[in-house]
Amino acid sequence: MSSTVETLERELGEAQLEREAQQRAVTRAENAHEAACAARDEAWVEGSSDDPEVERLSALVFERRRGLYEAIDGLKAAEGKERRIKSRLMYVLPAERRRYLSGEVDEEFGLFLDEVRRAYEAELPGVGISVVEEEPGKLDLGGDATWRALERLYSGTARKWVEIRAARDSPLAGVMARHVAYYAGGHLPRVFADGLELGIGRTQTRLPGEEGRRPALGGLGGGEGELVLARITVRRYLDEGCIGRLAKQGERLTQMAEIARLYQTMSLTRDEIRWRLEQLIPLRLEALQTVHRLTGGHLRFSFYEIARAARLLDGHFPDAGVAAEALSHAVDRALESGVPLVDVAYLSVASGEWP
Repeated sequence: MSSTVETLERELGEAQLEREAQQRAVTRAENAHEAACAARDEAWVEGSSDDPEVERLSALVFERRRGLYEAIDGLKAAEGKERRIKSRLMYVLPAERRRYLSGEVDEEFGLFLDEVRRAYEAELPGVGISVVEEEPGKLDLGGDATWRALERLYSGTARKWVEIRAARDSPLAGVMARHVAYYAGGHLPRVFADGLELGIGRTQTRLPGEEGRRPALGGLGGGEGELVLARITVRRYLDEGCIGRLAKQGERLTQMAEIARLYQTMSLTRDEIRWRLEQLIPLRLEALQTVHRLTGGHLRFSFYEIARAARLLDGHFPDAGVAAEALSHAVDRALESGVPLVDVAYLSVASGEWP
């Protein structure tokens, strides 16, 4: 029995073929209408409006115009059907859109992919990793139903993704893909072994305990390497202006990347993660560290509560350490009293209470 995605992918393919056929029909009808108008006008110049040939060509113009309007109606109906199917696909495929690589593919990203390849080439001889780009209108329909659905869904845009190609099937290929995903904004590469694509559980970007099995990236070690990896992660979500603000204090950029990597494990879409990170940009390092700890602690507070309380307290207390301590203290009081976290933070500011 076919899945919802398979059914919608098939319906979308049929709808797109129908829309393309209707577009060609409109083009033919436009050309026929223009030709009839040109012939009618030429006969009119040479004769009079009472000329039987002019009357015949005028009737032909009206007939061709009706055909053109019918073709346009057919095209609009086909476009509406395609839009409805796309809307349903976007509803059932929110997180899967990470299969496409967002953000820039710059020199640092190329260096990162080279380091990943070197880390695994001893156990996966001949493994290759590269960025594949497709122009608008070109489709790669060789993958599973979800991949085909995404390709049809975004066929009008330029798309790019990372591909890993190994000579043989190995669990390490999946670990390598998740290694890339951890730093590349949750984008899980497509993995091929001996020419066949492997399914590696695309809903996860990190496995429990995987950090212990993941080889170190030798060329990206140390403080500068951490900054490069942080920029690679944050570029998947934020623009260069925001990154520049964070980079004024390198530790803030690194901490923001850690928060983004934590969000990647929560089945959030790229837009949801970007919105969350944008709310945290003004925070100082200590407040960011506290937000990271609170988010990873799976407390009952929503992101909105934590971020709003953090911005309020971080903007009120001149000392960043005190602001972070005040946020932790507000969380404890909210858990004990049942009062909403934002209200506790407001009371702390209004009363001038220090933790």
